[in-house]
This record gives sequence, structure tokens and C-alpha cells, in this order.
Amino acid sequence: MAHQVQASDNVDVDKMIEEMLAGRKTQTQIPSLTQTYGSFSMDKAYQIQALLTKKLSKELGPVIGYKVAYASKAAQQQFGVNEPASGPLFLLQRLPSGSKLPASAFMELTLETEIAFTLSKGIDRPIKDIAEIKDYVKWVHTAFDLGEHRFVEGQTKPTPQDSIASGVGAHFFVLGPAIDPSKVNVDTVTLKLIRNGQTITESPATNVMGSPWNSLLWLANQVVKLGGTVQPGAVVVSGTAAPAYKVKGKAIMGDYVGDCGPLGKVTLTID
Repeated sequence: MAHQVQASDNVDVDKMIEEMLAGRKTQTQIPSLTQTYGSFSMDKAYQIQALLTKKLSKELGPVIGYKVAYASKAAQQQFGVNEPASGPLFLLQRLPSGSKLPASAFMELTLETEIAFTLSKGIDRPIKDIAEIKDYVKWVHTAFDLGEHRFVEGQTKPTPQDSIASGVGAHFFVLGPAIDPSKVNVDTVTLKLIRNGQTITESPATNVMGSPWNSLLWLANQVVKLGGTVQPGAVVVSGTAAPAYKVKGKAIMGDYVGDCGPLGKVTLTID
């Protein structure tokens, strides 16, 4: 992976994690880590994420899946990276469709309709191609990725390293109906995000790395490359096909529908 900055990995990781945990606890956006502590590599960012994950699992439960960020070419170009990024999803971040959340649950919401996969088998070795990884998938879903923007947007914008270190914004996720993947061609699906009856975004699923299956394949191999195992039953939220609905304050509130046609719908109310 090409690093976009001159990275030094001599950073105070313990202080970084303390600051990130404090920001979460008090619901306060913090300055970007690279602004406070100096730049660091992508590899270091994932090491920081792994340490943060251990701390968060005490509060949020075990890791039950992963989300993929920077899954479209446009997003990769925007942030100056040449591949996606990943972060963990925890047990207590999963919500059933039809849930209600208070707007106070977010500092700055980033909401996306995505396609998610539930695995039937664990993955502890590299997977060759889409044909192979399809054997590991039990269900496919319409999903919401409800992200939290954890950094202050100032003169210095957060880098991909900041995002990765903090868990790529994972906050809540919602799954729609479980559909047999042989029954729907996810590459032909259109992903819609609807708020209060108005369509906010509408994009083809193929905007996600050419196919959401490519995103799942990348994620599985990424977890293995980092020394992990994708557990049986894990959920993978494959990334956005369109720009996120990113808002603060009263604009967070609304009745939301994620509609993926033959994959069904997912709903959420934020009030």
C-alpha cells in the first residue's frame, strides 16, 4: 500500500487510545490523531485499531463482524488511498430493523445503505476468488451502516490513518431480511437511502469495488493478512456505493429506509 505521508511510527499509542476512549465516553469529537501525535503508517494504524478493539470489546461485547470503508474508486481517490480499509463491528452495535435511536446517540451521523453478508463458515486462510468465497456465505442482506464521525473537521482534515486507527467510524449497523445469496444477483441491485420519504442517494451496487463480492473477498483476505480469523456467523458490511448522508444536529432525525429492491428493506427511526 502506498503511504501518502512521511510516516513515523514512534507515536504515543497509549495516549492515543486514552483520548479516543475519552471522546467516545463523553461524545466529544477530538482533533485528528495525526494532527496531535504526528503521522504514522497504515500498518501502525491497524495495530492501534487492534489495541483499541481489545479495550472496546469490554464495553461493546465481542467482535461479530467487520465494515469496509473506501470501497469505491471515488472514495479512494478522494482520500488518497489505493485500497479499502476495514474496522470491527461489535455485538452491541447491532440493531434490528425497525429500531429507534435518539439523535443524541450521534455527534455527527454518517449513514449509508449497503449490502451485508453473513458467513456460514470461518475463514483462516487466503481466499482465491469470488467463486470460492461464495461457498462461505449463508445470507445476504440490505444493511445500514450508521457511522460516527469522531474527529473535528478543522484546517487539518483527518487522514485514512486516523480513520483506520479509530475503527473506520463503526458505531451501529442494521441488517434487513436474510436472503439466500443464490436467489438474488447482488450485482444488479440498486442501493437507495430514503429519509422521510425522500430519496437521498441511489447508486448501483457495482459502485462497490465493481461488485460487493469483491469487497467481501478483500475483507476476508485483509483479516487473514493481519493475523486474524473471520469467525463463523460473522457479518461483513461491504461498503457504500454512494456518498454518505453526513449530518449534525436536527438533520440527524428522521425515518430512514434502505431499499435494495429484491434484497428487501431495512428501516430505522432517529428522533
